[in-house]
Amino acid sequence: MEQSTSIILALYALVGIMLATLWLRHQSVLRQRDEMRTKLGNLQGNLASTSNRLDLLSRGVDTILGETPEVHELISVHKSLESAESLLFEQDVTISSSESCAIATHAAKAILSNYQRDSETEGSENILPGIMPLVSRLDAILTQADMKSEDLELNGDEQRGLGELFHESGKFDRATDFYRRANLLSPESSSILQSLASIQRDEADLDSLDRTLERLIAINPDDIEVLKEQTILISGSEDERFNRNIRRLEALGIDFQLPDKNIPNIAERANAIQSEINPHLKEPSTSEGWVSKSSKLLQLGEIRASLESIERALYLDASNSKAWLLKAKLLAAGENQSKEALQAIRRASGLGEYTVLLESEILENENKLDSARAVLEEWLEVNPDDAEVRGRLSLVLFRAGAIEWSKKILEEAPQDSWESASLHVMQGRLHLLAADEHRDKTGEHDHILLLDATISFDSAIEKDRESGLAWLGRSRALRYQGSMKEAEVALVRARRLIPDHPSISLEEAHLCLEMDKLDQANALVSEASTNVRSHPSIPFIRGMIAAKQGRFIEAKTFFSKVLVSDPNHIRARLNRCSASLLADDLVTALDDANSLIELAPELNLARQRRSEILMNLGDWKEAENELRTLLSQDSEHIMALVHLGACMIAMDKSEQAEKPLNEAIRYDPTHSEAWYQRGLLYLDFGRVDEAKSDFEAAAKYDKKHIDARLRIAAIQHDGENVNESIIAWRKVLDIDPEHRLARRRLQESVDRQENFNQRISPKG
Repeated sequence: MEQSTSIILALYALVGIMLATLWLRHQSVLRQRDEMRTKLGNLQGNLASTSNRLDLLSRGVDTILGETPEVHELISVHKSLESAESLLFEQDVTISSSESCAIATHAAKAILSNYQRDSETEGSENILPGIMPLVSRLDAILTQADMKSEDLELNGDEQRGLGELFHESGKFDRATDFYRRANLLSPESSSILQSLASIQRDEADLDSLDRTLERLIAINPDDIEVLKEQTILISGSEDERFNRNIRRLEALGIDFQLPDKNIPNIAERANAIQSEINPHLKEPSTSEGWVSKSSKLLQLGEIRASLESIERALYLDASNSKAWLLKAKLLAAGENQSKEALQAIRRASGLGEYTVLLESEILENENKLDSARAVLEEWLEVNPDDAEVRGRLSLVLFRAGAIEWSKKILEEAPQDSWESASLHVMQGRLHLLAADEHRDKTGEHDHILLLDATISFDSAIEKDRESGLAWLGRSRALRYQGSMKEAEVALVRARRLIPDHPSISLEEAHLCLEMDKLDQANALVSEASTNVRSHPSIPFIRGMIAAKQGRFIEAKTFFSKVLVSDPNHIRARLNRCSASLLADDLVTALDDANSLIELAPELNLARQRRSEILMNLGDWKEAENELRTLLSQDSEHIMALVHLGACMIAMDKSEQAEKPLNEAIRYDPTHSEAWYQRGLLYLDFGRVDEAKSDFEAAAKYDKKHIDARLRIAAIQHDGENVNESIIAWRKVLDIDPEHRLARRRLQESVDRQENFNQRISPKG
């Protein structure tokens, strides 16, 4: 009984506990609900308050936008930058370099549209408030996209404007880049040079500042402030220019006294900058530290000091392999030290350093191509997968003229080796060489070879976008194909990656030549000549510039210089032949034409030139033979047909002249000279109306064809319609305003018209 009672009591207790627990949970839920209601009420109150604030802020923004519309422009700039960031960095689709440049250019122009200032204004008073953070964003975009001023399609003033904005925002390196680009585009702009000078002052770059001031003086020799500043800068170092400036200031009525206090100020600024970067100021305590210091000195171009540091490194640790390798590089950069450099290489190699490429380069620079080849071949036998060595060996063979062996080395490369950009670069160079040879033989480019070259260089860039040689090769291939803008973009990349490569300036000069930027081409070839004085491309480009400017005797001299070093240079000989013909040096021209026919019998242009020379010599029969030979090789050669017609006329075989002239017009109805020659033939036949029609066709297809215009005017002059005669002679004078015969005949026609008017006018 007691046991049953105990059980019942326990059950009641358990139920009581459960009920208490449920009650407590209910109370907790009620409290949480009340707290949530309270929080919800507070939140609603906060939302209402926030809404009121936002409404107030919106009205404030509307007021600001209404009263300061330029803020709208800042919003527009922000959107442009945001769009550029999205397109360049947030898309999965790969875009071309030209598209990237266009996107960045658009963003830059959006900023510039809010920076309109007078070219003579100084300071930041015209900079719109709020623009500077956007300038910093543009700098970040350019940095992430690895772009410089050359990549943006901006004129000189726009480049300077961005330079000033970057300068104001403290981006000195970026500002300098844009100032220099602006100066390149507008070299005679004194305002741009002033901007460049300002940042050179801020950076205490005294040497550059001096050069800039000198250029400003060249533009304006009487600029008093520039003369004063340069005089202070060069005092005690260059007496000749110092005295020149003093004399000029005296001539301008300025009694200039050198302020001693300025000199230490300038020096202090220069020293402050140098103290941060000058490795001379640091004294390492370890061998590795001296190697690091040597590397920094090498970057500054201080070879001797760098070599001294390496000797200190080796004194502390003669087994420092990196020190031996760097010593080899330093010795290789000096003169007549190749033997010592090779000894250092062998020490570095014995200590485990990779030296084969450096060793081959030293041997190649010593013109020991066989030795360089042997070193590379020996290494490649043991390491056939070394793509860089394989590419170097192909290049050595290429330079030695062993083209087939150069190709074979690439053909034997393991498949994995083609992951290296260097092999694709060499393949592209071989394609370009083949394209050059085809052009020399035929006078025309093989577009398939050029396409193959472009594909090879693009493959190299895909493997390594920092391959300057790949970008350089791509630029040349695109130039050959006539894609000048794309070639220019590729060349900008190449210059940035390998700025000291001797071919950069030469390729850029060729490109400017193709684009008729002759002054720029001349400046670039002068730059190249300081690095590669004996390169045949230098006199060749100068000859082309002279020829384009009508200085044919000078052009002939330059092409002769090319032929001294390379007698088989087809284009130089062909161009000298043309220049000699235009300079009336028919003996030289004929010798060159004869040589060309022997060197390149398929080069139709050589036979054309020879026929033209013979025609100028009056050897019509031999000219005819040459032309018929040319036509047997190319029956549709327009100029050969035209010249053959002219020969027939000259030899009183007019009845045989019409057929080749008709064929020339049939093949090319727009060929003005064909129409003109047939007009002469019809005039000889007495078919005046037909002759006049042909002369008019010649003038139609060549607006500057003065001979055709003279023939038309002569026919009209002999006719009865005086008004048409007057019009015809005036068209001649439109081409050559100083043409004496045309002026005389025009006056005769005007006089005839006046006499006629007087006769028919009523008397009294």
